[in-house]
Amino acid sequence: MEKHPKLWSIDKIAGNALLLSMILSLLFVGPAEATTDTVTEQEPRYKYAARPSEKLYIERAPSKQRLVCNSTVGVVQGVDTNPLLDPTKKADAYIEETVDMHFKYPIANLGPGPLNSRFGFNIANINYYNITDVNIFDGVLDARLEQDFYDKFTLSVGYVFEPLIFPNDRNGSYLGNELNVSLRHKITKTFYQKLTYKLIFREFISRKAYLGNGTAGTDLRQDLRNLFEHEFGIYPTNNSKVRLVNQFFINESNDQYYDYYDYINYRVGLSLTQFFTDKLYGTTAFYYQRRDYDSRIVSDRDSTENDNLFLVTGSLLYDLKKDLTVFINYSHTENHTNEPLQKYGDTMYSTGVYYSF
Repeated sequence: MEKHPKLWSIDKIAGNALLLSMILSLLFVGPAEATTDTVTEQEPRYKYAARPSEKLYIERAPSKQRLVCNSTVGVVQGVDTNPLLDPTKKADAYIEETVDMHFKYPIANLGPGPLNSRFGFNIANINYYNITDVNIFDGVLDARLEQDFYDKFTLSVGYVFEPLIFPNDRNGSYLGNELNVSLRHKITKTFYQKLTYKLIFREFISRKAYLGNGTAGTDLRQDLRNLFEHEFGIYPTNNSKVRLVNQFFINESNDQYYDYYDYINYRVGLSLTQFFTDKLYGTTAFYYQRRDYDSRIVSDRDSTENDNLFLVTGSLLYDLKKDLTVFINYSHTENHTNEPLQKYGDTMYSTGVYYSF
């Protein structure tokens, strides 16, 4: 981005950190399922907690090297007011360690623009001090090809593999595979849009798919998701970025009991990233999610379940040095639903440090 050298960092924060933080509580931050799962409905909540990403660095220019590496390690200490996301509202502290290493390798210049490859991994480990059933180990391997066209368009095709493990509750563990394709359109130097499609398949390691009569079958639970996303991004000034993301997806599962994991999901998020000085910057965001289940019956058996989830988040970051960042973070989530067992509120506070090299 020619006129926004510092906003490469903003683009990494907003494009990765805020997307992850948005996908945070808004997406699958579901409470323990009555009669089935004992942890969370989908991915662990920490992935979607409103915390800064480990990718808090300015991407290095290739210069004389063809292979570029960006790496970050981080340690986060936080307090969670409701780890189980249920009416008990038991609080607990947690510690999280992350390692992220990603590479960029220019393959060729095909005329319309360069063809680049990006690949790497991210490992995150989170441990609660008392409520250890929600401890998580998550590894993500990803790779993609990016083709630029005439300085206006970037076409990306990628693959993601994710083994996600609950060490103390195997029912929540799964192996995930994702194919994705996106097209980014640079409308002006300060305004862009991006379209993304993802096909996501998850097979749970131990969790059996429930039959229509409510008993566990012999097959493992499998989920298939078709996800569509549209993103607008604008740089109002040289030191700020605003993003608007709309996401729609359909989740289908082989779990037959009340079609427990079949639903339609819509989510919208608005976020702002602002640099106050060269070293001090912050992010804030608001997200809303609507989820309508196909046939999941609420506990009073009067209707099918529908959820409305709201999230507010904010982070303040400071670069002690070029490669060392400290931060404080806050997020609050409220789930309003017609299922009494799924109603909850949750607040998370965290602080930590990231070192990039």
